[in-house]
Amino acid sequence: MTHAAVECAAIIRRELQGDSLGNSFGNSPRVVALCGSGNNGADGYAIVRTLHSHGIDAVAIEVAQCRPESDANIMRESAHRMGLVHPWSNLARIVDMQNRIVIVDAIFGTGLSRAPTGPTLDAIHWINTHASKGTQVYAIDLPSGMDCDSGKALGVEADVVIANRTLTMVAKKSGFAAQSAHLYLGKITEIPIGGPRITRQSQIVE
Repeated sequence: MTHAAVECAAIIRRELQGDSLGNSFGNSPRVVALCGSGNNGADGYAIVRTLHSHGIDAVAIEVAQCRPESDANIMRESAHRMGLVHPWSNLARIVDMQNRIVIVDAIFGTGLSRAPTGPTLDAIHWINTHASKGTQVYAIDLPSGMDCDSGKALGVEADVVIANRTLTMVAKKSGFAAQSAHLYLGKITEIPIGGPRITRQSQIVE
């Protein structure tokens, strides 16, 4: 998770420091990572912590609680001790005073097998509202709400994050080739985290 977070944070940091996001507005925007309860959320917490260590204004929003014994909770607690974690109920306060934000979608990863509901679905809709206004959205591993095997929405089409960039671990997922997935993925960047040679050769993760 830490390796993945470092690689993802490096890409986000480089782009924040470029003219397209940071310099054209006079200062860098705040990075807001919406984090779920599983390993995808863990990546989000670790990305925020890594960005913060490089002087980037970054916060994590806890959309769903991690299990106490989970790896995700370890990452959450590490970010929490740095004052970087905020509850979902505080989202408006965290965002409203910012001239510009960049969103990291770390709600769901490849383990999602049913349509999102409750606060996680609200979070997906919140992301898409901002995306429709031009906010940059990075999806970690894949856009939340999309089935990684079919490339289709697990719920309805509007219940999937629409990302500008997808930072996917090891290799493209099989569903990325589907026409339906193109609406959600944006530009895809593969993050090398030491996957098996056969996986890297095939470029597809089933």
